Amino acid sequence: MSKQSPWYYIIHWLRLYFGAHLLFSGIRYAATGYVPEIPGVGGEWVQANANIYLYQMIKYLEIITGALILSNRFTLLGLILEFPATVNIFWLNTFIVATPRQLFTGPQELFLNGVLLLAYSGWMAAVLRPKLEPLWLWDGARAYRPIAGGRIAEPLQSRSNSIASEVH
Repeated sequence: MSKQSPWYYIIHWLRLYFGAHLLFSGIRYAATGYVPEIPGVGGEWVQANANIYLYQMIKYLEIITGALILSNRFTLLGLILEFPATVNIFWLNTFIVATPRQLFTGPQELFLNGVLLLAYSGWMAAVLRPKLEPLWLWDGARAYRPIAGGRIAEPLQSRSNSIASEVH
């Protein structure tokens, strides 16, 4: 995405907003223990999660993912790690609790995480290939080779097949 595109700035603004939101939410819990009042079965569910320390784990994960997203370091990793909690928040706030505050925060959370995942999804192109050979994480830089114009060419797997056919 080029810096001349308005989408570049829109996506970065959304990233900053979502990262700050997550970081604030996590730090607010860590500093004060604040848990919002949630009526009905949704509140019971949140309390049950707190009783088994899942709620606390999610809040500390929000600090980590918020810092990653806000600092633009390992952004995609932060978005992926936060996504299960995002879906959970969306479902609970939108369909279970459905008070005015929750009807705003649940869809907002899913919108922000979803749009940002979509904006950064080009980096996940390999997971959409139907067949891949094993490739260790530390060898991941070899997965793609640059070609003219700064674009990315075919994956290593295709190159190794073409090299093997040239040798024989």
